[in-house]
Amino acid sequence: MRITIILVLIAISATTETHLTAIKQLREKTRVTPFSDYFYGMLELHQSSKLGEVVTIVQSMLDKLIAASGANEAEHSAQQANYEQQISKLENTLETTESELSSVNQQINDLSSDLSSLTQSLSFQGQQLLLLSNQITQLNDNHQEEVRAAEEKFNNNSRYLAAVQEVLRFLGDTLLGNTSLIERERAIEAAKQTLGEKHPISIMIQLTSEYDDNTIRRVITKLEGIASNVQERLDAINTSSTNSEQQYLTLRSQFESTYGNLDKDKQFNQRQATAKDNDLASAKRRQQELQELIATSIELLEQTRIAEDNENTSYTSKRSHISEEISIVQSALDLLSQLPAQ
Repeated sequence: MRITIILVLIAISATTETHLTAIKQLREKTRVTPFSDYFYGMLELHQSSKLGEVVTIVQSMLDKLIAASGANEAEHSAQQANYEQQISKLENTLETTESELSSVNQQINDLSSDLSSLTQSLSFQGQQLLLLSNQITQLNDNHQEEVRAAEEKFNNNSRYLAAVQEVLRFLGDTLLGNTSLIERERAIEAAKQTLGEKHPISIMIQLTSEYDDNTIRRVITKLEGIASNVQERLDAINTSSTNSEQQYLTLRSQFESTYGNLDKDKQFNQRQATAKDNDLASAKRRQQELQELIATSIELLEQTRIAEDNENTSYTSKRSHISEEISIVQSALDLLSQLPAQ
């Protein structure tokens, strides 16, 4: 604008003394500014004999200043609208992000709580499975020991029954038969050689052979009672073993069923814990992203507001300067319009 004024005023010829006096008086009434000094100084330095040309040029200057003021207003309005749009967008983004962060924080708390409960459940289930496993092992060991003891008891009684039956056979077939004394002696000697002289059966045969037939029959009757008792014990052992086996199988089935169900529950909880742990890791990553986005949005919002304030300050200063320049030029124009034409 000052370059325009220079070019305009250089083209203006000198005015009359009346012109100079009026301009000087107007200058004295105007607040001293660099523009007013410059403007009035140039009017005083250049004179013109054609007042109409001066008025036209000053009017042109006023028009340009008014246009510059309008352009300043338009530019400010556009800038203001742009800043308001940016601030509104950033505020919406910040509000949305903070709302999502709040939800993510709650999700993290819920997942952490769920994981804590699942971890406790998994620990308890692991302890229960270990206990059941030990109980199953102990049950198997006890059953094997019972089976071994029953087999040993059964074998001992079977051997005892076989020995009694062998004695009964010898007593009935050899001693009570129509054999001669020589044949009895041969049978006793054969038993000693087969079983050994110190074998209980050999000893019993040796002792019984010295009895008469009636005594031998009484011995046979007692031995038959003993054999019957032994057979009853064998039958009882078989029955007990069968019942024990059934109880063992039933109890083991119950233990294994309980173990299997508990193990399925533990595997399900483990899958749940793995899934929630993955969800927790994802939620924490999202939490970090949102926190960074919030920090960035706050920084951008602050920077935008500072830029808006700077724009308002610049606009206000520029508007003040233009308004003051318009006032000075308008006053000069009013003065020149009141002067008589030459």
